[in-house]
Amino acid sequence: MSNATTNTRIHQLCFGQPKDSLTIEHVSLGSLEEDKIRVKIEAANINPSDLLSIHGVGQYRHSHQPPRVPGFEAVGQIIDSNHAKFIVGQRVVVATSGTWQQYIDVSPDNLFVIPPNLDNGYACQLYINALTAWVLTTEIAQLKKEDVLIINAGSSAIGKIFAQLSSSLGFTLIVVTSNPENYPYDSNHVIDAKVDLITQILQLDLPNPNIAFDAIGGKEGTELIHTIGGNGRYINYGTLSLEFYEPRFYEYAKNLNIDFSTFFLRYWENAVGKDIRREKFSIMLDHFITNKIQLDIDRCIPLEQVQSAIKLLNPKSTTLRGKIILTPM
Repeated sequence: MSNATTNTRIHQLCFGQPKDSLTIEHVSLGSLEEDKIRVKIEAANINPSDLLSIHGVGQYRHSHQPPRVPGFEAVGQIIDSNHAKFIVGQRVVVATSGTWQQYIDVSPDNLFVIPPNLDNGYACQLYINALTAWVLTTEIAQLKKEDVLIINAGSSAIGKIFAQLSSSLGFTLIVVTSNPENYPYDSNHVIDAKVDLITQILQLDLPNPNIAFDAIGGKEGTELIHTIGGNGRYINYGTLSLEFYEPRFYEYAKNLNIDFSTFFLRYWENAVGKDIRREKFSIMLDHFITNKIQLDIDRCIPLEQVQSAIKLLNPKSTTLRGKIILTPM
């Protein structure tokens, strides 16, 4: 049992710009509720979904109303437990809302035990992007060696996971990225997001994609679907552009009988249930460790410097090599 009495956390007062909506507060820790586990957070990353929830974009305006603590995933150590299956000292991935704080009380359904030797910066990335990539490739699309997948946002954190999974699982990958000259993997086909995609595929004599994963939506997503042949599949799993598809997107999908669907990790979790979710996480973690799947880190920044950390995410300010990791003091 821990003797911690005070919790430091990021408090979101309202929707809006982080500089206006986020404050740092120190609050007293109460007694641990029945069937809850108290975790001392060691590292939490900053995902695009965190920023969308702070600004109150789309579904986040309804499902994550302030006042609240931001953050959707972290890693930490159990310091107190009212549940028999979780014991003090275990290291866990925390997969729930409210991870940008020093201590968090969590339902057992939202904890995943991990090996004690995993690096904090690696472990705190094992849920949102990692599990999304794993479920999309192995469960939703069920990619096989004969499949040719094309993705946009290829240099993003999840794009890099898809790249590594293409090698470990054996499917062919075509990567669309706005920064092809700095793309880190030579095992994939790479094309420039700023140049017509179909023209590049033809000029480079690349295989024809039969499935696409779209992280952006809008104009970029509309361009991506035009690379897919008849009877292909198109899965949207993100809307980084915050824009709708153009009308020609739906016309093309209908005319070529392309199977269009969306994937959101939260909806998949609700559909399959907590036991399947835990099973898939365990299988994914084994695969990631065995195949040395990398999860890149740019730098670690103290939790109380969250404003400085968020400013680094502005693409005009710096080029990041990986995730920004928040570390409680």
